[in-house]
Amino acid sequence: MTRYAVYGGSFNPIHYGHLTMVGRAAALGYEVIVVPAYRHAFGKQSAPFDHRVRMCELALHADDLHPQARVCSIERSLAHDSDQPVYTYDVLVALRQHLQAAPCLLIGPDIVREWERWYHHEKIEREFGRLCLPVTRAIRSTEIRHQVRAGASIAALSHYLPEPVATYILAHGLYRD
Repeated sequence: MTRYAVYGGSFNPIHYGHLTMVGRAAALGYEVIVVPAYRHAFGKQSAPFDHRVRMCELALHADDLHPQARVCSIERSLAHDSDQPVYTYDVLVALRQHLQAAPCLLIGPDIVREWERWYHHEKIEREFGRLCLPVTRAIRSTEIRHQVRAGASIAALSHYLPEPVATYILAHGLYRD
């Protein structure tokens, strides 16, 4: 039976720290479903959703994780054209129905510190469980966005993220302002 792990986040942009988490979960036997946030529950502003979905797809392929991981844009359909955030619990419930299996939630230690702020965190724990993996590559999307605003080249960005993602960011003018 397939074991699923749902890895949600802003992925603004996705980077090697995220990809390391995906790879480690896949090595543990999970099929990882990467779910970019359509509208962040805590109000963070991000690049447009379609760009973040595409960057996730490019990153999974560039790191050869696509056999064990895939990108899912379910949050767009769950948003129902409202201005309300889409909550992780609702994503997990919808995916459980679609997969006919309860996925666990893949998180890093940064989430553990804010866990009690999450909508229905007790239900997530009880119904789905959490797979918490330690960070092995401490990269911050904020730093990447800062580097892009400062005019970083594709080569400079390659320290943080796969080349196809860096190329995409620069080609679409993301994070310039």
